[in-house]
Amino acid sequence: MVLKKIFGKKEAPRTEEDIDIENYLSDLSIRDGKIIEREDVVYVKPIELDSEGKGVGTVIKELEKGNIVLLSIRNVIENQLLLRNITKELTETVEDLNGDIGRLSMEKILLVPEGIHIVHRAHKRRTEDED
Repeated sequence: MVLKKIFGKKEAPRTEEDIDIENYLSDLSIRDGKIIEREDVVYVKPIELDSEGKGVGTVIKELEKGNIVLLSIRNVIENQLLLRNITKELTETVEDLNGDIGRLSMEKILLVPEGIHIVHRAHKRRTEDED
């Protein structure tokens, strides 16, 4: 009797039927399949440029809001002139915003707002001593 008072009644483990998905989604601030953004949260936003480079304005807006952008340049990689111009514009914008920019892969660029810096990996050259 004393042990029941101390430890209480043991609850049965929850099953999938017990989980209220509506409560879960409302806790995540999701409405109608869209995230309701909060000003006190930093988001990581995946953005993809189209073949004409459209989407740069969206990238800049997200950086100005303080969000992190994972940018796919896959659709403009063949157009070196356009890619160079986009990269120049984004680099200048990031510098103006005191953010940082770095290439993650051939198709992905990471852009971060003020207060976050990317640790850029130095390219290590092989020397004769390493052979």
